[in-house]
Amino acid sequence: MTEQLYSLIREYTNLTEVQARILTYLPAALNFAADISRNQVYICAKGKNKDMMVILSASKPSFDTGKTHLMEGDTFLSEEVAIATSVLRSGEKVVGRKELEIGRIVGVTAYPILDNAGVPFAVVGFMANHLEQQQILTDTAYQILQLPLSQEEYRQVRPQDGILILDAVGRILYANDTASGLYLVMDRDGSNKESVAGKILSRLPLIQKVRETGRPDCQEERIGDVTLFIWAFPLLKDGRVIRTILIVSDVTVVREKERQILVKESVIKEIHHRVKNSLNTVAGLLRMQMRRSGDEDTKQALKKAVDRILSISQVHDVLAHQSGEDIDWNMLLNKLCDLSVKSLGNRSWELLREELQTSIILNSEKAVHLSIAVNELIQNAIRHGVSNQVGGILVVKDWMDTDGLHIVIKNNGKQLPDNFNSHSYGLGLQIVKTLVELELRGEFLFRNEEDMVVAEIICPIGEMG
Repeated sequence: MTEQLYSLIREYTNLTEVQARILTYLPAALNFAADISRNQVYICAKGKNKDMMVILSASKPSFDTGKTHLMEGDTFLSEEVAIATSVLRSGEKVVGRKELEIGRIVGVTAYPILDNAGVPFAVVGFMANHLEQQQILTDTAYQILQLPLSQEEYRQVRPQDGILILDAVGRILYANDTASGLYLVMDRDGSNKESVAGKILSRLPLIQKVRETGRPDCQEERIGDVTLFIWAFPLLKDGRVIRTILIVSDVTVVREKERQILVKESVIKEIHHRVKNSLNTVAGLLRMQMRRSGDEDTKQALKKAVDRILSISQVHDVLAHQSGEDIDWNMLLNKLCDLSVKSLGNRSWELLREELQTSIILNSEKAVHLSIAVNELIQNAIRHGVSNQVGGILVVKDWMDTDGLHIVIKNNGKQLPDNFNSHSYGLGLQIVKTLVELELRGEFLFRNEEDMVVAEIICPIGEMG
């Protein structure tokens, strides 16, 4: 925006370098001034042809969806913009009106922009959508332009926000309807809504703070059942605060929803924690049964069941420490890999984790299903592939493409027989196939690839969010 404005100035005007630089500091402040004044705002200056005026910058309120009356680069004869011409000549504020189209007349208030020598070289004009204008708003908006700040220090004003303008001692000069209602909450002195103007707002520490620092600041105030977010913007002259703009937002509903989300997160974490404990209890009971069994086949079947239950328990343990309904898949997969390795103690094989660079966020329900499936494949690869192999390699990698999220678990253990197919799946692989195809609407592939046994899950990402 700054470079575009500078190019426009150089192309259409004979302004000096200093004057041009003064104007390039204004665009961010111009947007805020438009929001505060609720007017369309423009900056114009004489063109290279002295009988012409050119629009150098234009802005309208962020919530205004209507037509923009003037655009950058528009040129007019000086007599067509008589108000701006008068301001340049006199160096004083001028209030008037302009006929935008036949039968439609709107209010216009224009102010001079002065260079370092105090010479008016450009005009900032405020154009309403109707005939009436509130001069307190245009005057305040003009003062905003006197000491422009960076874009980050301004705040966008929403239609539902309350706007208060205070003088140097905190007396209310202006309050819109929303602010008038919220004032009764902020000051709690029993005032009537109609009598807000002229009252002194003295109970907010934020006001004193911005007077002392001279910088915009904000705070959140909880007053009874109401939560207000208050942003204060001081206007300075000769180093002193002469006015303060307060933007007040009622965020009660937002904060209540955030509170409910936190409660829900806590409940979800507790559920995962209890599921984990319940699964560990079941695994403990099966271990007891396994030790009492005299049949070796029964012991092996129970051991597989215990391992599978503990694997699912690990998934719920990881999820119990995640925040929110959305889960960072990379973080979850890393933890599953770490848990699988740590649970084995000494090992003769190596696990290689090839991470996806871009974060993948899944909802917790899908993450549970995918975690159980992936964990089963990791355990399966360890049990049947690399557990007793010196120099074994287990690779876990994931990536994204147009097909969705790919997760591959491969190992250099014993190859699959030539006649291996889905009918050869044991219980573990059947669980994986069911979860992937029915719950995740994805695809599960199991194959030999060169000297590796490869298990691959492909999930359309649209089904995972």
